[in-house]
Amino acid sequence: MTDADTGSETETDEPFTVAFLGYGPEAGGDTAHAYEDRVLPLLADHGARVVYRGCRAAGEDEELPLEVQVLSFPGRGALATFLADERRVALREEYGEVFSRTELVRIEER
Repeated sequence: MTDADTGSETETDEPFTVAFLGYGPEAGGDTAHAYEDRVLPLLADHGARVVYRGCRAAGEDEELPLEVQVLSFPGRGALATFLADERRVALREEYGEVFSRTELVRIEER
């Protein structure tokens, strides 16, 4: 998840869920997955959690997302503090840009 991925604005600080889509070539997959392995556990320190995490199946079109996550946050403040977490920032510096493109979509159940 990149620093620019803050999703759509909400008026209140209520719980919300997002789908994170990280795009990239299979060649960079090991690095991207290693970064996510280290950064996603930090969510718990901000009251957030991983609902689902998966990756593109072998042989699928590289135009499809490499990494797909569903993340639950207790409010926008939790997302903001997660994005600013110094440990996360250090990991981004260590790994560099692991995805060629990312999307963050606020989702809700139907």
